[in-house]
Formats: sequence, structure tokens, C-alpha cells
Amino acid sequence: MLRPILLIASLAIAALPAFAQVEDGRPLARFRMDQLQQAVGLPEPQARAIVDRWARYDLEQFEKTRQIHQIRRQFNDILLGPGAEEDKNAKVRPLLEQFVELRHQQAELKVKFEEDIRAKLSPAQQVRLILHVEEMQRRMVDALRQGFPNRPGGRLGLRQRDQ
Repeated sequence: MLRPILLIASLAIAALPAFAQVEDGRPLARFRMDQLQQAVGLPEPQARAIVDRWARYDLEQFEKTRQIHQIRRQFNDILLGPGAEEDKNAKVRPLLEQFVELRHQQAELKVKFEEDIRAKLSPAQQVRLILHVEEMQRRMVDALRQGFPNRPGGRLGLRQRDQ
């Protein structure tokens, strides 16, 4: 349950406007620190350790995502380009292996990140974090829907069951 919520929270928080630029120039880190301290009740050293780990996770995930998007562009170029189906198969086969490996690496990064975070939290803190992240996710979905009222589910096509 924690896995998809943390990923969505990372993306949701990254999409939020910077409330105030902090002295170190990391508004996302400051926002996460505030949320971990206020909503989850973590002391500053514990919150800082999690924020630092979260930042490393973000960098690792974003790099894997960038690589996956690059391979998808190559897939499209090959599949939409000229050539026989056999030629296309030969060209996409090695890319497909890379794609699958990158997806596997992303999943491993998530698991490792969650293990690292959970190791730093008590069970009660873990539950507070899960509940808080779910609330942030709900607010993000609501905001997206309100921002695009004329489109079913908003810009992202979110359905009622996605809440």
C-alpha cells in the first residue's frame, strides 16, 4: 500500500507550487520536512534523514523514467517507421529487453526506498505517513478535477473510482 502512495506523493508534491524558497534553494525538501514534522510528528533529525533519502529516490526514479521515455520514443520511431514486421521485431527486441530491465530496476528502487523509510519509522509513524500521503493524493485529484471541470475526470482523465 505504501509503494504507490509514496510515488504519487512524490509526483504530487513536485507539482505543487513552491510555498516559499528556503535558504538552501530546495522548496520541495522544505515542504517535505514540514509535512513529516507536522503531519507525521517526526523530530527534525528523523525527518531530515527521510527527506534526504526521498531526494535520492527521486533522482534515481527520474533517471530511470527518463531512460524509459527515451526507449518508448525509439519504439514509436521503429514501429511507425518503414520496414517489414520482421525487421521491426529485430530492432525492438534489444530495446524491449532494456525496457523490461529498467522497469524492474524502478520496482527495485521503490521497494528499497520503502524499506529504508519504514526502517526509520515506528508502526504508528508509518500509518500516519500513509494516511497523510493518501490525503495529499485525494487533494491533488480534487484539485485536478476542479482545474479542468469541462472534461470528464479532468485533464488526466481520472475516473471516479481512481480516488
